[in-house]
Parts: sequence; C-alpha cells; structure tokens
Amino acid sequence: MRTLLMFLFLGACGSLNLSTLVQLSRLSPLTANPDGFVAAIVLPVEMGLSENSATLGFVWVSETETIGGNFPLRRHAAFEGHGIEPRLEQQVLFFDLSPDDAAKIKQAQQDIIARKNIGVDGQGSFSVLATPCARGVPDQPLISTYLRIEDGGPFLLLLRDFDIRQEMTEGQLLEIATCG
Repeated sequence: MRTLLMFLFLGACGSLNLSTLVQLSRLSPLTANPDGFVAAIVLPVEMGLSENSATLGFVWVSETETIGGNFPLRRHAAFEGHGIEPRLEQQVLFFDLSPDDAAKIKQAQQDIIARKNIGVDGQGSFSVLATPCARGVPDQPLISTYLRIEDGGPFLLLLRDFDIRQEMTEGQLLEIATCG
C-alpha cells in the first residue's frame, strides 16, 4: 500500500500562512524538544490511517554514518482548545511520540551536535509518514496537517486542503485498504 507524506514543511504543495512560516523558521530540529511534538491530521470522515502506520522520520546522514531513524507515532486523544476547525465532513486525528522514542530523538540530537562540533558535514530530514485507509470514497479527499512543536503551544498549520488526488490516481484511491 502506498504511504503518503503527510507533512511538507516548506513544500510548494498547499499553502502556509506567514505566521506559521516564521514560527517554523525558528524551529531547530537539533534543539526542539520532541516531548512537545504533537501532529494533527484533518481527513475526510470516509478516510483514516492504518493502525500503527504513522511514523516520525528524524534522520541525519554523513558520508560515514546515519543517525536517527523512523519512530512510531501514537494515536492520541483529542486536545482541549486545539483551535483546529475541520469542515462538516472531516475529522481530526492527533499523534505524539512515546517518552522512550522522544528520548531516542534527544539522544540522536546530541549525537548530531557532537558530530557537527568536530566538523562532520551531513544532511538531515524530518518527516511524518502514514498509510491511509478508507471507509468509503470521499467527494473531496482534502487533507490538512498541523504540528505543535512545544508543550502547550499552538498547532501550526503546515499544509492546508491538500487534495490527495494530486498524488494518487482514481484507481489508486479505490485500492486504498479498508479501515479495520
């Protein structure tokens, strides 16, 4: 089953508002506290995410090594006062990291900083992936994504009304696994 990239941080697909862009520009993947990370995905009610398919990718690659990896995201109960307003035919799903996985990311951050301090060059990436499932075919398969980057902070809009038909053909949409 095809896995969709659900977060495009500064991507051309979708629209970011200026305040989100400014707040994200202040986010350093090497110093941000992963304990406060919460992802929110707005989906049509006819769609969901396959069980245990959501992962956070936090990876840094140099010429000689790779630090980090993919960390499972846990489905989280709704947050009070989250400020996300889905349309009538949409739902909001929340995800966070387990304390153990947040600790692994913190260790990876320290390892990367240590490498950079001795002059090792590398490239990093930060992503959230999930596999969709369906309970029907939505008329408008629009997805919006948000990220809270600090405990108690606001949810920042990352991607607004992304039409997954831009990434998947009609046939692929019909092949999405049924939600269990």
